[in-house]
Amino acid sequence: MVLGMIKYHLLLLVREPLILVFGLALPFVQLFLTGEVMEGLPYAYDHAIDVMMPMFLTIAVMALCFMDAAFSHAYSRQIKFLRRLRMTPVKPSTYILTGILSRLGVVFVFTTAFFMVSSTVFGLNLSGRNWFAFTFVLLLLFAMFYFMGMLVANILKDAKQSQSMLYVVFFGFIFLINVIGILHTLPTIVRIMIQNLPVFYSVDLLHRAWMDLGLFNSHELFIVLGLTVVFGTLSIKFFKFE
Repeated sequence: MVLGMIKYHLLLLVREPLILVFGLALPFVQLFLTGEVMEGLPYAYDHAIDVMMPMFLTIAVMALCFMDAAFSHAYSRQIKFLRRLRMTPVKPSTYILTGILSRLGVVFVFTTAFFMVSSTVFGLNLSGRNWFAFTFVLLLLFAMFYFMGMLVANILKDAKQSQSMLYVVFFGFIFLINVIGILHTLPTIVRIMIQNLPVFYSVDLLHRAWMDLGLFNSHELFIVLGLTVVFGTLSIKFFKFE
């Protein structure tokens, strides 16, 4: 049953390739734009690519979770395809967990390709990294955003509204990621709100893992772990086969 569900999710993965390609292309676009802006400033150039790497990868993870997995699920709800699964032994937890497993390969391939381009084209230094901590955090963020996406895809009664909400959440988070660098210039109340959103904790935690600043020296790890458990529980609770 597990292998069958993984195959099902892989079929959903290739059903709308343009949406997935668009989402995964965004980090590459931002990478080259950053390189273009910083060209001619060697120190700032290297520093900018290094600092913005967690932002680029977070966008890629969100694209896979929101624009592929969750959007495809909402579409399956809309066309009533999931009603067939309700007649099988498949449980919501099995559906969601196999969805995560089926996309781990995509995360690995994309991350490897992104690092190769960043290293060969932009000279990103990959040595001296804590790859265990980085991989753990990247997979943790993937799980959290996957649970979040599935919650949004299911929590609304109308599947079409869920698709619209996924667009709002995805592009809203991208906007917030791009204003993190100027966060100190925003009004205090706006800054506090952004700093307490899951996307801010995600970028900050991945930054700590990427720069090997110590995962246990701050509270971000425990907040993200807590959010992952909360979103995971809610995504199963509100799961809909129709």
